[in-house]
Amino acid sequence: MSSGKIIVQLHNFSSVNYCREFVKIALGLGARDIVLSKASGTAATSGVPVAQKLVHSKKANLLYLQDIDDSIELCQPDEVYLFIKQPFSKEIFNPEKIAASYNKGKNILLIFGGSEPGLTKQELDKGISVYFDKGNELGCLGEITLALYQLRKEIEIDD
Repeated sequence: MSSGKIIVQLHNFSSVNYCREFVKIALGLGARDIVLSKASGTAATSGVPVAQKLVHSKKANLLYLQDIDDSIELCQPDEVYLFIKQPFSKEIFNPEKIAASYNKGKNILLIFGGSEPGLTKQELDKGISVYFDKGNELGCLGEITLALYQLRKEIEIDD
């Protein structure tokens, strides 16, 4: 049985700190494929270079892209999950379901919005919008931490 990939993406952010911390958390919890998109302000000019340095030091992969469509085109995920609070989401985040797909060799893209309100309606239509049943106001850093931690309990993510 072959394993797929877990790809994490931070979309629409302007904070250097969010960018750096998102990448540190992703790498620390085993992610090796990271996408940054729609960075603005100092996040684009300072945050992305810092992220590149962090990713390079861990021998991981980083793509810096314009938008979600680009990441879907280049990463070619089999499943796309977009994290957003209720009432904008469709279902509760289910790590067992994602792990089952991963274990079947599917590539999974997890997208986190870096600015309020998060993701637009058009962006949410690009995949399955999910939320955490407890902790609906976590923000992108809390969401990636919880999502990858729960996935690590279900699958073996290489360190």
